[in-house]
Amino acid sequence: MGGNEGAPVDAQVIRETYTGLLYAARRLETTELDKVRSRLTGHVQLLVPEVMALAARMRGMTRSTAVHCLVWAYQLVENADGLTTERQVHVQDLAIVARALLTLYEHPGPLGQPYRAGEIERAVRRRMCGMCMQLIEDGEPFKRAVFASEASGGIPGYRHTGACAALAETLRAQLRVAP
Repeated sequence: MGGNEGAPVDAQVIRETYTGLLYAARRLETTELDKVRSRLTGHVQLLVPEVMALAARMRGMTRSTAVHCLVWAYQLVENADGLTTERQVHVQDLAIVARALLTLYEHPGPLGQPYRAGEIERAVRRRMCGMCMQLIEDGEPFKRAVFASEASGGIPGYRHTGACAALAETLRAQLRVAP
């Protein structure tokens, strides 16, 4: 995901970076926002492998939360070049995921023996089609898409570039039929 593997986690610096953004009294200017985005992206890239290793040893809801945060982190960093949301929103999301990952890193809860670590890594990097809700397999053509959402103005995701349109229409028809 990034080039920070093996770098030490400086929790205080990470905390200062996300706190400075989350509790800022004003919107940041573009150049300042780009600097914070770059720092937060680095922090997230540093924390992802650490939390991924811990997540395999976590239990219960903490493990589920960790996987959710890891998926979100992966998508935020992967989609940074093709921003589909306002830059301020993207940086805000990076700050929130950095805070969540740091919390999981510092407070992972009771840890056991690693369990299904490969499954976590696959879940983090998996792409689901937002049209047909099927897994996009390696080598299958897809594109980034924004799906309508009244709450957020749009949810970034992926969709097949070919065959799923018919399946999506079939699913929509099934949902309209009330038993």
